[in-house]
Amino acid sequence: MGRPKALIEWRGRPFFMHCSARASDAGCAPVVVVWGATALPEGAASLVHNPTWWDGPLSSLQAGLRAVVPSGPSAVLVLTVDRPHVQADTLEQLLAAHAAAPAHVVQPEYERRRGHPIVLPASLLNDVLALPPTDTLRSVVGRSDVVRTFVHVEDAAVRDNLDTPDDLRRLPA
Repeated sequence: MGRPKALIEWRGRPFFMHCSARASDAGCAPVVVVWGATALPEGAASLVHNPTWWDGPLSSLQAGLRAVVPSGPSAVLVLTVDRPHVQADTLEQLLAAHAAAPAHVVQPEYERRRGHPIVLPASLLNDVLALPPTDTLRSVVGRSDVVRTFVHVEDAAVRDNLDTPDDLRRLPA
């Protein structure tokens, strides 16, 4: 993108503020935003710095988990900053599915394809923290002993990674 995704403006606010507001509106608390190379301005969420951000996305997730695990959450909603357009209803559906099956990983599905964000149950958080930071979340959620619940949603954003300027042009006005 040539600039930090978290700070890209859409509808008058940076991506990270859209994501944190959606999570908060869905009832998630605390909401933690992890930053790496570029500091983020203060907002409604708690900001956590990942000093080893270059190790990859899992290292940022682990930094966020270290900030929330001590509070004993029943689960963690993992919403990446490149999905500021995920619908509020999608988050509500995922959290309702978690409430119905609190030990399952909950993941959205759009047009028979799995997407993000996902809900990680508390029982897996330490397993994610134990991974080498250069690994991927799939090493835990893809295990044969992990049960996943897939929630059909009418939200193409769950499959939409915003990685290029052309991708940004697809965002709804």
